[in-house]
Amino acid sequence: MTSSALALGGTTYSWLHQAPFHDALRGLAATGFRQIEITTAAPHLQASGFGAYERHELRRELAALGLSVTSVNPGFLDINLISPSNDFRRVSLDAVLGEIELAHDLEAPIVILIPGRRHALSPAPADACRWWLDQALRVLLDRAEKLGVTIALETSPYGYLGDARQLSDVVDEIAAPNLGIAYDVANTINQEDPLDGVRTAGHRIRIAHMSDTWRGRWAHTSPGRGEVDFARYAEALRSIGFDGVTVYELIDLEPPLPRLHDDLAAFEALGWSRERTGTVPWRPAGTSPSRA
Repeated sequence: MTSSALALGGTTYSWLHQAPFHDALRGLAATGFRQIEITTAAPHLQASGFGAYERHELRRELAALGLSVTSVNPGFLDINLISPSNDFRRVSLDAVLGEIELAHDLEAPIVILIPGRRHALSPAPADACRWWLDQALRVLLDRAEKLGVTIALETSPYGYLGDARQLSDVVDEIAAPNLGIAYDVANTINQEDPLDGVRTAGHRIRIAHMSDTWRGRWAHTSPGRGEVDFARYAEALRSIGFDGVTVYELIDLEPPLPRLHDDLAAFEALGWSRERTGTVPWRPAGTSPSRA
């Protein structure tokens, strides 16, 4: 176990439905972030309506602000790769393909992916869901590999295959070098102990997410409000030698500023740092992949 600092990143998600996208970028830069995740959801940036010129201008803005994009995350409000509907699965697949293209154009190494959702009252059979997921991942991973992008399956409290063991099994079975896990502690504390979950996912973790929540009420709020043991989470990440980025996902529809300053001070007291640059699995298209 090492006491080295853990890289801390931010996300535009904190400003969604509260301020324009470019205000989010400026707010993140002003708060001292250097690595960020971009949430590609309305009313902010949407990959399908964001053309070549807009992407070029965004790269210029990011460079001027001193920001680099670790990952793109569509939020998964409407995307469902295991929907029983052929039409919805096709639309979802196209949406994620668009995210991969956007990630490439922004030189973002990771696309966050929630495997899907099953209907709570009438869930589709597990073997059908896994078949649909495998078919989608075959297409997505092939395109992502060509563009130098890694897909990170995110732990989720409401999704399909949401905990560390289930996602690790998928990653191991598919055995694609550009498939890993995004471990979100706020999405898992009602399913598994974060220390156990992180150690189970282990070397497969490509990016981490964190925020506070309650076991009985799902949230993504400020540290100290809920029940997440962030010291234990930091211990877990260090115990596996994690050297990637931990993205602070503050998503509670309260103004992120000036609250972010106190939140980040709490994280930095536990060993996270905005100054540290986390390793990301970016490789230019056309180069040979390597396993972490």
